[in-house]
Amino acid sequence: MLIKTTKHEKDPQNGLEMEESTEIWVADFGNHELEQELRQEVSKIRSRSEANFSWIFVSVVLLVFVIVTELALRQAGLAMFWPEKQIFWATWLWRLVVILVWLYLARLRWLFSQEKMFITTIISYVAAIIVLGVIKIIYIRSVWAWLNLLVEPVWVIILIFLLGALIIKYSNKKNLRLR
Repeated sequence: MLIKTTKHEKDPQNGLEMEESTEIWVADFGNHELEQELRQEVSKIRSRSEANFSWIFVSVVLLVFVIVTELALRQAGLAMFWPEKQIFWATWLWRLVVILVWLYLARLRWLFSQEKMFITTIISYVAAIIVLGVIKIIYIRSVWAWLNLLVEPVWVIILIFLLGALIIKYSNKKNLRLR
């Protein structure tokens, strides 16, 4: 017995039509119930596809998360009487961790395209860094806070590109092993 499923798709980026076919050969024992169970199991098998999230919604959620967590980290550091330098390095370490986790989720779990992954990350982080920079200027009132408003967005973009390149390289190797 042959159970065959075919899926037709059109790539929105370049307009190419793709056909994906899955064939499963099973011995036929003449049992109708077994055939029905097998058909149900085959219908459950799906190839992994990109999660259907709105990139605007994801960007806004990431933006709010970054702002709230960095402000909470700053307040916790001030409550523990950390010097500004230590708060600065803790914030950058936190950014590194959040960017890595986000890129991992976006690329390897939700299978976002490279463009979608980079666009959501850069938009969210640059906007969050600018908002946080303005908040620092209001509360700290120091010259280096103004300098951070100019420098931190550039550094975070560089960090996103470096970490994103590593995640893409890792995800491409992982996809090759699965084929």
